[in-house]
Amino acid sequence: MHTIVVASQKGGSGKTTLTRNIAVAVGADVALIDTDPQGSLTAWWNRREADTPLLVGIDKGLPATLDALREAGIKTVLIDTPPSAHAFVSDVIGLADLVIVPVRPTPDDLDAVGPTLDMIEAAGRNFVFVVSQAKPRTRLALETIPALAQHGKVAPTIIHDRVEFPTAALDGRTVIETANGHGSPAATEINALVTYLRKQLSKDVSK
Repeated sequence: MHTIVVASQKGGSGKTTLTRNIAVAVGADVALIDTDPQGSLTAWWNRREADTPLLVGIDKGLPATLDALREAGIKTVLIDTPPSAHAFVSDVIGLADLVIVPVRPTPDDLDAVGPTLDMIEAAGRNFVFVVSQAKPRTRLALETIPALAQHGKVAPTIIHDRVEFPTAALDGRTVIETANGHGSPAATEINALVTYLRKQLSKDVSK
């Protein structure tokens, strides 16, 4: 079982959007855990008609919940976290096989990655930056990549700020489930990102 934690101390970085879209694109045997008090991931799941991915509470504690999911045959767990550098987030990161750090291509967001990186490095976890909510046809995203690359791996796929993301979420879907399906630019980006994430996780396993 792979545990993927989506973390950033910066609000509005696109954590929940990435979490739900990646989860559906991964496919079968996926569980979601919402640790953000705002509950945006939970609200999306409650609007959803499909039974998958599972949404799981952590009443018994996160480590025990992960153990139970592993025993139940779940292959991938995605954990959404609050925008914070609190010790709780640090504990969650410590349980990750891979941490996704979404970063909007703005100077303020770049300046804010430090505390999240500190938690990841303290936990010794594998991580990758994902440039998210980028405006199409602007240079900012491309300029952000080398700045982030000084600190760690950057996913080669940029997730752009597209209307398909909130539109799909209205009824609990994701961009690969809407009428445009796999052919839309948003779906293409998510599928390409998932392919990259799979490679990162397989590298980690083979070490």
